[in-house]
Amino acid sequence: MKCPVCKIDSLDSITLVGNLFASQCSNCDGVFIPSNAYMSWKRTLGGNTLPEKEGVIEIDPTWDVRDLKLCPNCGHIMARFKIVPDTDFYLDRCRNCNGIWLDEHEWDVLVDRNLHDNLNDFFTKPWQNQLHAAETRNHMDGIYLEKFGHDDYERIKEIHDWLWSHSNLGMLLAFLQSDDPYKI
Repeated sequence: MKCPVCKIDSLDSITLVGNLFASQCSNCDGVFIPSNAYMSWKRTLGGNTLPEKEGVIEIDPTWDVRDLKLCPNCGHIMARFKIVPDTDFYLDRCRNCNGIWLDEHEWDVLVDRNLHDNLNDFFTKPWQNQLHAAETRNHMDGIYLEKFGHDDYERIKEIHDWLWSHSNLGMLLAFLQSDDPYKI
């Protein structure tokens, strides 16, 4: 099998965790996980998944190989999927055989964050939508913080939460929007 990064026959069989069989490039240390091997390993977990956690390994955008990758298993073009919001952390997946390519250190990051036991989730529309929503929220949070300043932003968030949980929300908003709420 040819490495999708080095483009040479350099993939050797390895075991990542438990009995998860994969292939690793002896040149760039990238890892290919065949879909069937991953699904077999996943079944051995018996439905038990680890809770996601904040990792200690910093994601370094220089790890990412942005070149077009061909699946080492079937030769089809692999698609890139973003994994963590607000980072340049992508995994490549073959849309033909569903094999997954991880560049050097990417498996370590997944294990560090307990994300390695739900790899297939990353490639679903709900995961990608959730990721996009988180990035949008973080972007808007930054804009509001810049515009309002820290103290005013914290205060307006408190007011917002109070308003939207109040049973008289409509009346409160009408009162606030009126130039003179006492005028008939």
